[in-house]
Amino acid sequence: MKISELAEQLGGKFTGSGELEINGIKDLEHHTEVDPSCIYYVASKKYLAKHKKAADVKIALTIESLASNFPNAIIVDEDDSKVKFIRVVSLFEKKPKITPFISERASIHPTAKIGKNVTIMDFVSIGESVVVGDDVILYPNVVLEPFVEIGNGTVLKSGVVIYYNCKLGKNNLIHSNTVIGADGFGFYDHGGVRYKVPQIGNVIIGDEVEMGAHCTVDRAALESTTIGNHTKFDDHVHVGHNCRVGNYVYIAGATVLAGSVTIEDGCFLAGQSAVAEHLTMKKGSILMGLSGLTEDSKEKTAYFGIPARPALEMHRIHSSLPSLPEITKDFNKRKKAE
Repeated sequence: MKISELAEQLGGKFTGSGELEINGIKDLEHHTEVDPSCIYYVASKKYLAKHKKAADVKIALTIESLASNFPNAIIVDEDDSKVKFIRVVSLFEKKPKITPFISERASIHPTAKIGKNVTIMDFVSIGESVVVGDDVILYPNVVLEPFVEIGNGTVLKSGVVIYYNCKLGKNNLIHSNTVIGADGFGFYDHGGVRYKVPQIGNVIIGDEVEMGAHCTVDRAALESTTIGNHTKFDDHVHVGHNCRVGNYVYIAGATVLAGSVTIEDGCFLAGQSAVAEHLTMKKGSILMGLSGLTEDSKEKTAYFGIPARPALEMHRIHSSLPSLPEITKDFNKRKKAE
């Protein structure tokens, strides 16, 4: 693709040679040499200063104020430069093209309803009364238990298991070996007997949701565990039974939600964080990495630590820790002197 052609697609302008061919997109993080035939995204002074190799970039996707640093540049608006970068990446993504087909080695119950342009690969198992919408792609070894519903355009990667009665909306992407609808962790001990509490609810997932590999979302005990629209999970996220996760939520890897947690719209949970049972993270709040929330959060407030406290408070606590030994020593001296 020529520089002039890409600039036109992005609605931007270019400097340098519009006839120069772009053969791919790369970054400056992991290469010792700059590829003169590839485009690089450099849209901040900080990034430009951080990477000395930026001086060798021949083709840049950048903003007006930085364009003079490069012999050839596609210039986009600063406020949406990252969106334009995403568009460029998608142009060079080499996804396998899939022509819809249904494998003879798939097991499909005669009562299942299969939509139009559906792809069902080898060893998929589709149970009784399952509904699969249009343009769905089911990779090998996907299991859809009875009465599952899958919305239009959803993609389930290899090994995904959706337990009975669970419902997924439109245009979801669920990565390999994720399990949706397993039993919640419900037990009761009485008289020396451990009783399993039946988990008769389900999981309902909205539209445009993405879940990474090896995630688990447990079914509710009586009603529904729910995941809102446009919410994104990293790998190895666990959502306990009865949870309510809102819209536009980000949950990073190895994060755990105990049972009956509510995560309101726009929250962000960083990696290896945890939320105790029956708590609520209010709209727009943040739980930082390696933190454990043990009380309801406030809206649009960042928390960290174990137990997690508002970030400003925790910063004050941490800043005082180096003085703690001397404070303790002084206290003990005074105590002995009394």
